[in-house]
Amino acid sequence: MKKLIVNADDLGLAKSINEGIARACREGIVTFISPIPSGEAFDDAARLAAELKLEEIGAHLALSETVPVTDPARIPTLVTKEGRFYPHHNEFLLKFFLGMVKRDEIYLELKNQLERLRKLNIRITNISSHEHVHMVPEILKIFVRLAKEYDIPSIRYPRGEGGPVPLAPAKFYRSIVLSCFEKRMGDIARKSGLAYTGHFRGFLDSGDLNEGALIGIIGGLQDGTTELVCHPGFLGPEVVDRYRWHINCETELFALTSPRVRKALDNKSVKLISYKDLLLERGA
Repeated sequence: MKKLIVNADDLGLAKSINEGIARACREGIVTFISPIPSGEAFDDAARLAAELKLEEIGAHLALSETVPVTDPARIPTLVTKEGRFYPHHNEFLLKFFLGMVKRDEIYLELKNQLERLRKLNIRITNISSHEHVHMVPEILKIFVRLAKEYDIPSIRYPRGEGGPVPLAPAKFYRSIVLSCFEKRMGDIARKSGLAYTGHFRGFLDSGDLNEGALIGIIGGLQDGTTELVCHPGFLGPEVVDRYRWHINCETELFALTSPRVRKALDNKSVKLISYKDLLLERGA
């Protein structure tokens, strides 16, 4: 049987993103939501989580683009002189690989993000990272440690999506990134004892998951459970001004609420589930 968890990231990043995710949950195929505790609209996200009556959420922890929840003076190697995270994960990772980032500061910030998320009083069943920085082995170990400390039973495990090597430059670059990190990440994930889905989709189309691409993904799903990551939203001025990577969020929202996509799921007998369902199957 083919099962699909459709996981919407970044609830809390911006108010217009929040509104789009809520619609994708109510009217579309989104089955799981991963709030970002360091987002500027996290208070609005908390309101929506209650309104949607969410029984579970993911912890989508950030080390880039957003504003830390910890006093910047306590995490000086993670922030710019303005006290924000670096605007792009590549800047953060460059500093990390050069040994300019302290791991205890990463742990402190991510722990404080989890504390903020825990105050929603909704069970956290999955842990992941903004811009997938937890694919880096030494950062992944911190995520695993925190997952165990906070009794979070599953983790996102991005890896190759099969098929031919993509020709589009952005997708080709992402496929190279996956090939560099997926094996080591898999080794750590397996040893951790945390649950993860059998397959993963959405990394190559990240930020541009249109209707055609989504129908293609559905058509190529394998037996077992797949996590599909998505980033729906409405294109508010804050997105245009501060979160340009989400410029195609309305395209994703359209795809996730498309009748053609719903029909494709029915035609392929794909069952939509959440992480709670996956964990119940595994007795976790």
